[in-house]
Amino acid sequence: MRTLRQLLPVNDSRSNPNAAPIITKNFLLAFGGHFCIGMAFWPYVLLPLFLGNLGYDSFMIGVLMGTASVSGVLIRPWIGVRLDRQGRKPLLIGAASLFVGVNLGYILVDETGPLIYGIRLLHGLSIGPLFAAIMTFAADIIPEERRTEGFAYFGIAGHLSGSISVMLGEWMIWLGGFSALFISGAVMSLIAVIFFSMLSEPDFKRLEKSSPSLWEIAKDQRFVVLWIVSLSFSLGLSSYFIFLKPFAETVGLTNVSFFFTTYSSVAVLIRLFGVRLPQQLGEKKVLSISLGCLAIGILMISHLPTIWGLMFTGMLCGTGHGYGFPILSSILIKNTSRKIRGSVITFYTLLFDIGFLIGAPLWGLLVTISGYNMMFLTAALMIIGGILLVLHRQ
Repeated sequence: MRTLRQLLPVNDSRSNPNAAPIITKNFLLAFGGHFCIGMAFWPYVLLPLFLGNLGYDSFMIGVLMGTASVSGVLIRPWIGVRLDRQGRKPLLIGAASLFVGVNLGYILVDETGPLIYGIRLLHGLSIGPLFAAIMTFAADIIPEERRTEGFAYFGIAGHLSGSISVMLGEWMIWLGGFSALFISGAVMSLIAVIFFSMLSEPDFKRLEKSSPSLWEIAKDQRFVVLWIVSLSFSLGLSSYFIFLKPFAETVGLTNVSFFFTTYSSVAVLIRLFGVRLPQQLGEKKVLSISLGCLAIGILMISHLPTIWGLMFTGMLCGTGHGYGFPILSSILIKNTSRKIRGSVITFYTLLFDIGFLIGAPLWGLLVTISGYNMMFLTAALMIIGGILLVLHRQ
């Protein structure tokens, strides 16, 4: 068993990029489904405005945004077992179908009350399995020797949808209100169901005996550093995914698509033209630098309250996300047996739900008590803590 210190990578540029093809029929279908889910998912960065219009304050907006993560966390143990025993395709189709209904359910919400909590819980029940299954499916079909590169290419689907959908979402809200946004999300989720239904289940050794519990995976000494870094990464992401729109409204910026379009476009460009940089310079070095860009970007959001400021901070944060997520994913999967891959990736994605579950009310409380400057500063410090941990593990 490899030790904790050995798990984080060192410089290694010996990989052969021509060893096996990445782009296959399954890859393109999964990419299309991932893109459509992204088109439905990304505009929910605008949901805090919807909740504010209903009458919720910053803290309660944070609580409601975190509510989706509650169900996402609770369902994770079941997801891991199903992925390892029954395959990836059934969960992809089922979760995407549920997300169709969730998008339509938001149309029914027109006042404060229990209904919005129920919809948010269903939101988490659909998104949690979706992202765990999408990542596991991608890990199955991407050649092992091209894992970081393949994940970078696959992640373009999520970021490309982000560069388009938030801008379209703000336009649809202006044109037809939030109902138009929710209907479009349902349509895109339905198209994703069609893509997923055409997938061929990849070969994998189904786990017959009991899979390791999430607690056993959590305390596996090979992965502890990755878990902590991933959680700090998630907490940082939650700060601007949830509260960028409310912050922008307070400084007179009604359009945050400048941030998310730049954010996603930079991440896409990185994954197209800088995909082999981690292999050339070393994954640990690129991971540390990219997380540093993310921390600086988060810190500067409240200090550059202009359109150009949103674009600049979006560029920095997009650089951090563009490199950080595929590198962490690649390191994890390289050190995971195919038999328990679903369970391990499920726990990995669980950390992002936990980050949003903790971060949403925490950031909302900090905004209420100390304002946006303190909130973004604290989020940046979370990321810096993850960087120091990466650098410490030489």
